[in-house]
Amino acid sequence: MNLDSVSTQDWVTLAVGIIGFLTACVSRTDRLPVWARKWLKRIGVSRITDAIERAAAIMELTPDQRRKQAVIYLQKLCIKELGFPIPASIANLLVEHVYQQWKRNRR
Repeated sequence: MNLDSVSTQDWVTLAVGIIGFLTACVSRTDRLPVWARKWLKRIGVSRITDAIERAAAIMELTPDQRRKQAVIYLQKLCIKELGFPIPASIANLLVEHVYQQWKRNRR
């Protein structure tokens, strides 16, 4: 088989397929798993953003310490306002996800 014998229509179909695949991959990079989206819906983006902004206000902390502090704030907030605890791993994932959006919006 020679590449010269492949029709233009086949090349266009292949290119459209590759572009569609890449578009699907790029669009999924910002999505959370289903179980994490359920937590996000229960807690709310505004509460997570509030925890991030509270931690960002502490200037003497490093970025890593601010992230950890935002997770602590979020855990305390969930117990106090919503009445249920949130595991640190899930809180960390949600803080990271919302932080990326928050950082983009601040620019």
